[in-house]
Amino acid sequence: MAEKNFVRKKVRSLTLGEKLQQLRKDHQIKMVDLSRKINVKITYISALEKGEYENLPTKVYVKGFVRSYARFFGVPEDVLLNLFEREYSIYKNINGKDEEETVNKLPKVPRFVLTPRIIFVFLGLIILFSIGVYLYFGVDNFISSPWLVVEEPINNNVVNSNVVVVQGKTRNNSKVLINGQQVFVDIDGHFSDKVGLSPGINTINVKSINKFEKESVQEIIVDAQFHVEEVKKDEEKNVHLFIKAQDKSVWVNVATDGIDVYNDTIQPEDEKKFDAAKQIKITTSSGMNTLVSYDGKKYEHIGEEDEVVKEWIYEGEKEKASEEEKDEGEIEK
Repeated sequence: MAEKNFVRKKVRSLTLGEKLQQLRKDHQIKMVDLSRKINVKITYISALEKGEYENLPTKVYVKGFVRSYARFFGVPEDVLLNLFEREYSIYKNINGKDEEETVNKLPKVPRFVLTPRIIFVFLGLIILFSIGVYLYFGVDNFISSPWLVVEEPINNNVVNSNVVVVQGKTRNNSKVLINGQQVFVDIDGHFSDKVGLSPGINTINVKSINKFEKESVQEIIVDAQFHVEEVKKDEEKNVHLFIKAQDKSVWVNVATDGIDVYNDTIQPEDEKKFDAAKQIKITTSSGMNTLVSYDGKKYEHIGEEDEVVKEWIYEGEKEKASEEEKDEGEIEK
């Protein structure tokens, strides 16, 4: 009987690894399948079943592995954990290794330490990001035309006045020209200006130009339905003037006796005649390219530069007399 009891004791003397391996084989489960089911690496399962504690992580993780085994195979946890504690204690005494010095620990998450180097790198990334944003918008401005929105007047609008307010919005670093005349653009990109109209159909040209000379253009058609008071007798119109463009088209606003009668673009091949009783007033987008002729004289520029000229005035005989007085004064000298 003693020998039989001694033989039974051999079963109880199985190591933890052997017991775990026996449980797995009794249930006919492969190591790879068990790894997937209890969520433990196959290398740790192999080391645990072989008793290779040096190839396992720290004690607290191994105890978790043992619990997973017990729960999966339906055996008491305390039986397997007590066997693990006994074997692990022997292993530690033999190898003289502390729990925190166990080989192949699971990787620990390093604590974040803010160092001058990290600060320097972070600031460098911010600077590079800012430069990238600046270059992106710079290139966008260079390769694309500025956006332009004309809010008023709407296209094909009908008005009963000889003046209309043109307003809209564009990039605040762009310049805006309305019929060739530059207008003020505020810090938010808003612009607004009054434009004189002629009776009938008027074309208002609005242009936005950025610093790279890229431009956007909109043309607004306005039908001005008002009547200009006609002079009853033709002989009362004593002031006559011809206007044409020299090399390129120009925008011209003409007022006769204080009333706007023309507000449009003149092409180089066009010639316009205007008559007034007392005065003809001209505003043009280019004085150098706007030519006038009066009293049978040759055409002459109303300005010496390719820039806006405002309210150039011709008053017929009065202006002629002033020129004669000037000539006489020069002769006397």
